[in-house]
Amino acid sequence: MAEPRSLRRVQLALLPVLLVVEFLVFSLLSPRFFTPENLANIAYNAADLALVAAGVTLVVILGGIDVSTGFAVGIVAWTVAKLSGSGMPAFVVVLGALLVGAVLGAINGSLITFGKVPPIIATLGTAAIFQTALFALWNSNDLFSAPIAPIFSGQRVLGVPMVVGLVIVVYAFLAWFMHKRPAGRELYATGSNPEAARLAGIRVNRLQFLSYLAIGVLVGLAGLIYVGRVGVVQASSGNELTLLAIAAVVVGGTSILGGEGSVLRTLGGLVFIVVLQNGIVLAGVPPLWNGLLVGTTIILAVAIDVLAARKANRPLLRGLA
Repeated sequence: MAEPRSLRRVQLALLPVLLVVEFLVFSLLSPRFFTPENLANIAYNAADLALVAAGVTLVVILGGIDVSTGFAVGIVAWTVAKLSGSGMPAFVVVLGALLVGAVLGAINGSLITFGKVPPIIATLGTAAIFQTALFALWNSNDLFSAPIAPIFSGQRVLGVPMVVGLVIVVYAFLAWFMHKRPAGRELYATGSNPEAARLAGIRVNRLQFLSYLAIGVLVGLAGLIYVGRVGVVQASSGNELTLLAIAAVVVGGTSILGGEGSVLRTLGGLVFIVVLQNGIVLAGVPPLWNGLLVGTTIILAVAIDVLAARKANRPLLRGLA
């Protein structure tokens, strides 16, 4: 039988192999794939997803989950389009987006931390509420909006979209925070064993609430980018981001059971997901295969994660409870 460490090594080695295969296959199938223009487009189109996935990584490492992020992005996007369309200055629109995102994150954090509602149940409930709220706000009237500032747009410097710089700053900060700051290390300790973390003096409730609040702020940033990228807000805006963000996290090798992972791993999983989507389109493959391949990869990554946890005698359901 495979040992836990061997399974973890397989899990971490799987993604680089998949990425190499992906780039080779799509380069052969389409001459347009491996070009600077296409790679820049991939990066720009993935920017909002990257920010959502970074936030999801925090709560997954903590031992939680958030399945409401897509509809939260939609509400933020509606707010951005509405404020921008009313002639508000850019800084007011940005503050409004961050505030709305933070409030939505705080709602989840309050339900989970103070209401003691399991994360999967709490965020499933708020996902339905956010979806209904977005539908009511939309009211059959599409809102159109241009990017409110160059940093949230596809404008490029030396061929690289400016928004990529924002994503790099966010990921660099989170990587530093999680590995160099005491609060970041406490995330891992809590995700590994919440009761032991409490006994060690870690303020688990505070950490949990702030993690969901952080997702909200990142959702606010993602909403600003989403509006500029898509240009229109509808009742379904943002809903595709939820599954893709979770997919990037688990495919990247962050344990769905908590206590292990990093935003840099998530970045690798994100690259796999968005390159797969882009390559399939350029290769003329039916889009149906996109969902099939992503779903299969998620199942494989989670299966290895769960198998390794069983070998290590770790609890299997805490990460979703």
